[in-house]
Amino acid sequence: MDFGMIIAWAVKILSLFFVILTGVAYYTLAERKFAGFIQDRPGPNRAGPFGIFQPLADGIKFIAKEEIFPKNVSRAMYLLAPTISMTCAILAWAVIPFGGTLPAPVWLLNLTGIETINLQVANPDAGVLYMLAVSSLSVYGIMIAGWASNNKYSLLGGVRATAQMISYELPMGLSIVVIVIMSGSLKLTSICEAQKDVWNILTPPGFVAFFIYVTAMFAETNRLPFDLAEAESELVVGFHTEYGAFKFAMFFLAEYMNMITMSCLTTLLFFGGYNVPFGLGAGSGFETLIGLGFFIGKVLFFAFLFIWVRWTLPRFRYDQLMRLGWKKMIPWGLFAVMFASIYTVYWKESWTSLFL
Repeated sequence: MDFGMIIAWAVKILSLFFVILTGVAYYTLAERKFAGFIQDRPGPNRAGPFGIFQPLADGIKFIAKEEIFPKNVSRAMYLLAPTISMTCAILAWAVIPFGGTLPAPVWLLNLTGIETINLQVANPDAGVLYMLAVSSLSVYGIMIAGWASNNKYSLLGGVRATAQMISYELPMGLSIVVIVIMSGSLKLTSICEAQKDVWNILTPPGFVAFFIYVTAMFAETNRLPFDLAEAESELVVGFHTEYGAFKFAMFFLAEYMNMITMSCLTTLLFFGGYNVPFGLGAGSGFETLIGLGFFIGKVLFFAFLFIWVRWTLPRFRYDQLMRLGWKKMIPWGLFAVMFASIYTVYWKESWTSLFL
């Protein structure tokens, strides 16, 4: 690998890292603003015009607060837990394709000789498996936080989160298998290319898999109506009850990163990713930028869906959560996999021709 390629990758990774942190910061502000709108109050409006500096004020507050270690905690594990959650949340972004290729800036072209930049850090052949593996590892951060805090509320929250994630990763995996069967690939860019003519949401198996996936998505991210691991009325704030200052900020950022990651994955698997509907902008020379714009728009819609659902639906009971996962979602997921197999062999070509 030459030096120019290393420089190009470093620029791409640092740019993505900056975009992620900035986007997550203002996603938290957007949630608080929408919550205020739904509850008929203004929301944050003191730090800067319309409260736009509120994320910066929150960041300074988290960094400046005193780091406190509760008595009798396992200090190494106590510090490791938020690190695992944050690391897994960031690693998932490495394989997300945001679009095609863009011309390299002049300074980067002169420095490295690279003429185009691919809007994806890495493109492994098993990108879907990578996403599932990284998201599965994040449960260790929650489980370790619950155990290491030496607090009954935290331990119960960690146990709940672990059981919840294990239960809902199965139907989520089955819904993704539906997409893999229809696309014939585990590569995220190939899945996007397979939706150039018809988005997966517009196919009968994809429609079924979408609702399974979205339900599992809320459970995987510990968001209402499935936030049993952080149920304030029962467990204070669950597994991070004993966390404060920057350690709490890491859990907080990881949660919102995971929400945006799931929004990106939903867009890629079911809504065509960066594909532009009806061939808009084709041949104009701006296809990549238009595709990036459509991708961001779709992601913002699903990010808003997280906020909307949180402030609209009540919390499930824990037995209802488990019953839904094991007795409803998994059987429907198995049905969707069989349906996708039959559809791909017998009906796919005729169904696609309806949209051409």
